[in-house]
Amino acid sequence: MNVKELKQKIKDLKKEIHRLEDENNSLWFLLDEFEKSNIASPEYAKQFKEVFEQLRFQTLMTHNKVEDA
Repeated sequence: MNVKELKQKIKDLKKEIHRLEDENNSLWFLLDEFEKSNIASPEYAKQFKEVFEQLRFQTLMTHNKVEDA
């Protein structure tokens, strides 16, 4: 890859990072809204618990800093 291609790749990756951070923030907002709502039905409790755990895991897997490899 030449310098021009690498610069374009960096630009594309920065756009993707921004998109993922925005999606992450939206999902955390949604998670907060779910937790604030009164969902007492046991049939939903298991499903919400699984989704919460997946979101928490994904958060641990997210790296916010762009660094040299």
